[in-house]
Amino acid sequence: MEVAVRLAVQCGEAMLEAIAAVDSQSGLNLKDGKHGIDPQTATDLANERLVIDTLKLIFPTHAVIGEESCAAAGGKVPMVDPSVPTWIVDPIDGTQNFCTSLPLSVVSIGLCLNGVPALGVIYDPFRDELFVGVAAEGAYLNGVRMRADAKRTALDKAMVLTDVGYERSPKGARRLAACHEALLLANTFGVRIVGSTVLALAWVAAGRASAFYVGLHKKDVPKAWDWCAAKAIGDASGVVFLRAENDIPFDLTSPSVCAAGSEALAKTLRRTLCQATVVLKD
Repeated sequence: MEVAVRLAVQCGEAMLEAIAAVDSQSGLNLKDGKHGIDPQTATDLANERLVIDTLKLIFPTHAVIGEESCAAAGGKVPMVDPSVPTWIVDPIDGTQNFCTSLPLSVVSIGLCLNGVPALGVIYDPFRDELFVGVAAEGAYLNGVRMRADAKRTALDKAMVLTDVGYERSPKGARRLAACHEALLLANTFGVRIVGSTVLALAWVAAGRASAFYVGLHKKDVPKAWDWCAAKAIGDASGVVFLRAENDIPFDLTSPSVCAAGSEALAKTLRRTLCQATVVLKD
């Protein structure tokens, strides 16, 4: 755990340095191949290189999966081999926010043992907040034990977080709008877009938000690096994870999630979203 924490903090410091040095006219250094709505910065690449190189040096028998290296290899996400300890890394989650200096992006480092997320480290450099979760040992925010909010079981008491991802098609936009409309008509206490799946899930794990959903837009859905660390932390803090579109158990290959501090809220959220989108033709 100490290695993952040290690397996450180093990557977070690099993010702050990049933003502090940015030319307000030219913006952050975007790399060729991932401009537009799904950007990639030089800091993404440098952070991932640091993490992968260090983990491979210290744990030579472990596998490492990183978002940017997968993108460079054509975007295919390798399957996690249960027989091999596997690190899954997102060097900056919330890159759109990072590119505009909006302080809502984090570093995510997770470890799978026997194919299941067992350790999660998420670092938010803008608030200097370190979220850590270890299976059977609990979840902690800056060293203080944290728990998800299990008391809120109905939407009218729930602060629900979400993300629109990179969906820009007419059909996808209609699905996203239908979800928002359904939650508002259900008298949901609050609905907020964060722009970082990992950060949103960390906030649910910390009890700051009641629930989070994403993936119903069906395009450029979250991947294993969005889930791994957050799932380990969420499991350790009492978060309930469901797939948003069906009853198949949630795992690292799931394209969607409804995560909440209580099973009742997670199921109510899923039912509300599914009823809103089932009438739409894909």
